[in-house]
Amino acid sequence: MASRKIEYAFAVRSAVTAFAEAVERVGELDEIYTDSGYDSGGSDPIVDADLGSGGYDISAADLANFATFATNVALFMNAGDPAVVDYQSHINAFRNMV
Repeated sequence: MASRKIEYAFAVRSAVTAFAEAVERVGELDEIYTDSGYDSGGSDPIVDADLGSGGYDISAADLANFATFATNVALFMNAGDPAVVDYQSHINAFRNMV
């Protein structure tokens, strides 16, 4: 029985590590989006025409949704007050595009 508990503990550690790495990567991508001026008010905004030749069914609005998601993940992780939005639908949309 103890071996199952040890396996469980390792599985939890693995999941938490993967989650932490994903949160860090989401934050990095959000910084790139903003710092590069890719947002709609930025110096070099991403528009649908930029994405059409990439082979993915993704829009500028989808990327803006990702930025909103990333910002709110950071708020959540830092005891902020994230917006109440259906984040799962955004995640599902991105997962289905790849």
